[in-house]
Amino acid sequence: MNKNFFLSPRIYAGILFLSPLIAAGEDIPIAINEKFTAADITMPPAQELPSEWSFSDCIDWAAANTTSIRRNMLDILQAEQDVLSAKDGWLPSVGFNTRQSYTNFPSAYEGQNGNTYGSTYGISADWTVWDGNLRKYKIESSKLLLSQKYLAEEDQLKTLKLGILEAYMNILYAREAVEIAEQTLEVSDAQTKRAYALMESGRTSKVDYAQIESQRAQDEYNLVQANNNLANACLSLKKILELGLTTEMTVKEVKFPDSEVNAPLPDKNAVYSSAIAWLPQFRSNELSKEIYANDIKAAKSTRLPQISLSGGVSTGYTSGGPGWGSQMGHNFNENIGLNLNIPIFDANSAKRAEAKARLSSLDYDLTLKSLSDDLSNTLESLYIDSSNARAGYQAGLSRLEAASLTNDLTSRQFELGLVNPLELLTAHNNLLTARLELLQSKYMSILASKTINFYLTGNVTLP
Repeated sequence: MNKNFFLSPRIYAGILFLSPLIAAGEDIPIAINEKFTAADITMPPAQELPSEWSFSDCIDWAAANTTSIRRNMLDILQAEQDVLSAKDGWLPSVGFNTRQSYTNFPSAYEGQNGNTYGSTYGISADWTVWDGNLRKYKIESSKLLLSQKYLAEEDQLKTLKLGILEAYMNILYAREAVEIAEQTLEVSDAQTKRAYALMESGRTSKVDYAQIESQRAQDEYNLVQANNNLANACLSLKKILELGLTTEMTVKEVKFPDSEVNAPLPDKNAVYSSAIAWLPQFRSNELSKEIYANDIKAAKSTRLPQISLSGGVSTGYTSGGPGWGSQMGHNFNENIGLNLNIPIFDANSAKRAEAKARLSSLDYDLTLKSLSDDLSNTLESLYIDSSNARAGYQAGLSRLEAASLTNDLTSRQFELGLVNPLELLTAHNNLLTARLELLQSKYMSILASKTINFYLTGNVTLP
């Protein structure tokens, strides 16, 4: 009769009793996040939309409903399962096995049954007592990878905040540009009516009137363009928030005082140091350094001896002998064993794994340099943009004042017949250009300032 060796319930209970004690000796607590579940990933977005979107409304909506954030949530849940899987490495493996066989003896001895039926039944278990701390390193690495997934979520939210800030500011800029276009069209309407009256009285020609009427048509087209730019700016924000093209969106009115345009900026080095401390990419890279160290330790651990505990209980039956019940009772056996595996030569597998892990650890320094350079270039560009925008704003104030005076004077002179329509239209367009350039410089300066402060504090707010 064939006998298989499997783990008995008593031996299995002993292993189950020992494994938590040894696992506890490793002192590896597992903390699983319970902020959200798998159901939260596929749940529909909130149905109630604000009538007017504030900047904070946009941030809250993006953090709860955008696909990128929900994808990060999925990654976190999967990483949590990896942590649990690594912890499960401390548990024993248990299995049930049975074999049913039928044997035919074509040339059986006299008195021998030429057909024999046999069966075996057993339960076996195996538990690794010592593996060179490989399980410990796997748990630590899986927890570090889980932390990196949380940081990836933070980084995605940071990207969304900056994208929403730029899109929101573009809407505010486009809205004021529409107001300027409307005011300019009102002036053009008034000038056109005045020119028509002058033509009717014979004080100006039809050609002069046609030129002014053409400018009014151009200003009307400029208003259409300004409204289209506002619609496109709203569309950009809706795309970031994944609201859908049919959703109507109106942002709350925000007014920035002139004092905010020239508000003092924080020290560049202070912003750089603060950003390095809180930016998720830098913190994630620090975790990678620990993961690389664990990989090296894990590669070394494969050179160490491994100890495992195994046991089993089995029984069986073969036809032609005593009854089934009698054989099952007499063939019942239990066994337990302690196995020691000492690596002697593994074809340099451990050596290559350790060398590869050490090479991978060099990525930490390369990534740190790349992140530092990118941050430095980003901040440098922001400070340059802020400086240019502030200078442009100051120059724009002077240009606007001069253009306004020139436009007022030219309008009065035109009514008196002292200047031709071309000079009037030139003054009119110069005023429009000065207003738009000043508006652009204003919002560029505020956007750069808000972005710089975001890198300093990690937060961004609008009044």
